[in-house]
Amino acid sequence: MKILSLTSIVTTIVISFLNLSISDLSAKAQTPNFFCGKIGSTPATIVNKQGNNIPIILWSANNYFAQSGEDALTRCTRVSGILSTQKRNKYQNITVGTYKQGQPIICAAIGGYCRLLYQVPHGQNPQQAQQELLRRVVNPQPNLPPITIY
Repeated sequence: MKILSLTSIVTTIVISFLNLSISDLSAKAQTPNFFCGKIGSTPATIVNKQGNNIPIILWSANNYFAQSGEDALTRCTRVSGILSTQKRNKYQNITVGTYKQGQPIICAAIGGYCRLLYQVPHGQNPQQAQQELLRRVVNPQPNLPPITIY
């Protein structure tokens, strides 16, 4: 009788552990992954969500990043990496900052620094720009057009 109840307890523990492991794998498989790819010839920050590649940001400007020494492909790669690391904290560090000339920027607050993602397009409200990016990275949807950086 005692052997039967011990067997039941061990079986229950093993099944619970397996269910937990399968749930963890399922959650990881559904986590979006960001990478830099191309739409036509334009570098794009793309998220892979459940096998679908969804463009988030199109890096259309060839000389937009001349001040930083980065071309569009380099910026795309860097920003894709930042977004991938930001998903750990549910993108809570994606914020609005100010660039050298007073131009508002969207950045990731990391270790006391604001890592530039992109400048807010002229005439757009910075908080609106932040919300537009968060809407695309938190719950990527194929029907949302990507943010285009000119």
